[in-house]
Amino acid sequence: MFVTLTVLASLISIMFVASVASTIAELRRESEEMKVFAKRHVPF
Repeated sequence: MFVTLTVLASLISIMFVASVASTIAELRRESEEMKVFAKRHVPF
C-alpha cells in the first residue's frame, strides 16, 4: 500500500515537472518568434 502510494505520488510529481518544463519551453519559443516578428516589421 505504501509503495503504491509512493509510486503514484512520484509519477504525479514527474508529470507536473514535465508540464512546467514544457510550458517554459513553449513560452521561450513564442518569445523568440515575437522578437523575429518585431525585427521584420520595423518601419525603418
